[in-house]
Amino acid sequence: MSKRLTFQELYIRILCFCALAIALFLLMSCSSAVESINDEASTIDKLAQSSESRFVIIADLSDDSTIQTETEHGIIEQQSIQNSVSEIRQVLPRVEDKDPSWMVLLGRLSFAGILIAIIILIWQTGIGSLIRRLLYSVTFFIPRRSRRDAEMDLKIADSENDMTIREVIASKRSSDPAYNAAYTKLQGKKS
Repeated sequence: MSKRLTFQELYIRILCFCALAIALFLLMSCSSAVESINDEASTIDKLAQSSESRFVIIADLSDDSTIQTETEHGIIEQQSIQNSVSEIRQVLPRVEDKDPSWMVLLGRLSFAGILIAIIILIWQTGIGSLIRRLLYSVTFFIPRRSRRDAEMDLKIADSENDMTIREVIASKRSSDPAYNAAYTKLQGKKS
């Protein structure tokens, strides 16, 4: 047995889908590799400065030549780390964030899903038919076949015009294959 969804259930499901898609889209746009690199470079720089100051304190406390040599090498290494961090920060403005391909695809799919949900909501609430009526109030948006059919119907209704119903039917059958198929099928049932 299939259960039919009520309008309220459909509306709630569409709203939940939209909320999920928006949350996913916001989640994808929150992370920045450039900011991450900058934050980690700051952490490395602070740790290197802290280690350098410890090596200086150790060197001041001891007179042993081995400890003096090792602390000097440690200070040089920490200064080298700080110089590397400085070079990273100089290059960082030229780095651009790039989203992974799966994230780009997911973003596009969620955008398409949101558009489809909006279209369904517009159509289900009746706003779609209102928009269609507003567009049809401008002659440009009325389909050509509908305008032609209306012209033929006006000619039939006009007593001064010679057009007959048979001519209108023939015109419709020649211009619309679906109408012709339906007409032929109904005519076959009638016989």
